[in-house]
Amino acid sequence: MLRIVASLSLLLLFTGCNEAGKADDTAAINPSDKLVFWPPEAAKGQTFDARITATESILDFETSTLKLGEGVTVNSFTVLDGWNAVANVTVAEDAALGFRDARIETHYGEKVLGEALNIVADSFILTPARGRIGETLQVELIGERTTWEAGKTWTGFGDDITVTAVDVLSENYALATVTIGREAVPGLRDVTMETGPDVTTAYNAFQVDRVALGATFEPTSIQQGESLDFTILAKGTHFDQNTVVSFWNGNDDNPDIQVDRLVVVDAENIYGTITASNAAEIGFRDVHIDTWSQQGVLEGVVVEDGLEVKDTLPGLENVGISLSFYVVRGIDNSTGAISEYVQGSVIFYIPLDPACPNSPESAACTNGADDDSDGFIDCYDTDCASDPACGSGPQPYDNNGVFPTYEQGGTSDCPNPETVGAGDHVWFESDCNIVTFDKNIDAATGMIYYAADLTLDDYCFDQVYDLHTQGEEGAIGEYILEDVQPTVPADFSITSPQLWNNYTQSRTEDFNYTWTPAQTYPDAIFGTQISGTLIATGEGGFAGSLPWDDGVHAYVPGELGQLEAGPVTFTAYSYIEGRRFGFPFSTIQSNKSDSVVQISASMVLE
Repeated sequence: MLRIVASLSLLLLFTGCNEAGKADDTAAINPSDKLVFWPPEAAKGQTFDARITATESILDFETSTLKLGEGVTVNSFTVLDGWNAVANVTVAEDAALGFRDARIETHYGEKVLGEALNIVADSFILTPARGRIGETLQVELIGERTTWEAGKTWTGFGDDITVTAVDVLSENYALATVTIGREAVPGLRDVTMETGPDVTTAYNAFQVDRVALGATFEPTSIQQGESLDFTILAKGTHFDQNTVVSFWNGNDDNPDIQVDRLVVVDAENIYGTITASNAAEIGFRDVHIDTWSQQGVLEGVVVEDGLEVKDTLPGLENVGISLSFYVVRGIDNSTGAISEYVQGSVIFYIPLDPACPNSPESAACTNGADDDSDGFIDCYDTDCASDPACGSGPQPYDNNGVFPTYEQGGTSDCPNPETVGAGDHVWFESDCNIVTFDKNIDAATGMIYYAADLTLDDYCFDQVYDLHTQGEEGAIGEYILEDVQPTVPADFSITSPQLWNNYTQSRTEDFNYTWTPAQTYPDAIFGTQISGTLIATGEGGFAGSLPWDDGVHAYVPGELGQLEAGPVTFTAYSYIEGRRFGFPFSTIQSNKSDSVVQISASMVLE
């Protein structure tokens, strides 16, 4: 739905002469070009105040009137002076949608403003409808005939008012969290709600008060990895034991500064201790101090650019190593062709301090709590995948089972660890071959990593590679860490059935499959799974097995029948783990690398 606001053009006036040489008063350009009607739109059932303005004194107190057509009632029309008038207008519930002309009586007679008012179906109101400079608050948006959608609808309050969250709870009700910046101009604001191309505007719906809400935060800067005491002094606030202090980078709550201690002295004074992660993002942060009333209303104040995070060179006494080297294949469902991707990478990193998340889910997998605050509780978090209480998947050997798919819990709200270089190149070295990885720097994050374009010729089976660093001044020197990156014992392929062209399997019959043995025992593991949706829960799940690597196995109806009918994915893989290792100068000696060769295909259960 497009909203078009007509703009007022200022035109030059010309005068003409009649045959007698006298001035001709009718020669002026149509005065309708000097009039504007505001607001440009209104919704069915809405009563609103309108404003009419002119660039010349053409309105009069006695004869000027306003007409907006059928279904739109002008309740009152008041001329303030020759240039300005106001009106109270009601749009009927059954008024026709679309643009309306405004007919205004002037000194020159009735003048028409074409398409001055657009009648639309939807509208909304706000509560509260005002806020103070520097304040953070929650605003209810209550719609009429709206079709708002969670994740698709967003709101805007104009310049210097930041919207940090929009929770759409229904098609006509949403909660917006907004922060009024210190540069916000006092006065009324138009507020928009946008769902794709559909934009609804509430005109003059929110007022920025001239009264400012302010606070100060000390200290003004902190080093990466540093802990400091802080104080907050404010006026007009209502701090209490529910007050939360957080540090924002633009519109994002950045968790790389941790509040270790917070003491609320009174309604306007707080002190405590904060710690910046050793990988905290460099730059200024807005300090948000938020309190919720007993009625659940957000009352907050923001100290813009209140804290600067400054860089600290990373120490090399705790360097972790992340290695990867694997082969992934896929069977094209249309042609049966096999695609192949070989990947390897090396990353040297400094583990986060403080750790993030502070309490891993795996520390308590049965307490019903989201301990690491990643959105996944207990056995629904991959952190708990190996906990016996969560049913850790199939066990060797030939022991099939049906299991839930663990959601990918994680650290998306955590900072990226600092990474360090080890030269322009590093190498995987073995008796079979040498694989060279080139240094790369991610432009967005600054992360240093080593990678290369690889093929299967680079992946030698049944090898244990050394890691060889070239060395870099001021970073990691030249080292050879022996026997740290294994590869699986042998390649393998699926020999039956032919898993392409929508291969279909009855859930009431055995699913028999064969493969060329991957020679995985006793050092490696061979596994398969059929991934789909569990009938019992409606959530993701899989039938899995670690079959004896003799080349033949089956899933039975009792397992297949627990998955919903429809498309599923069959995956087979061989997997091997290496030893624990670390640099001789690092306290971290628990690095461990693994390797996988995997093949996946689509199939259909019926």
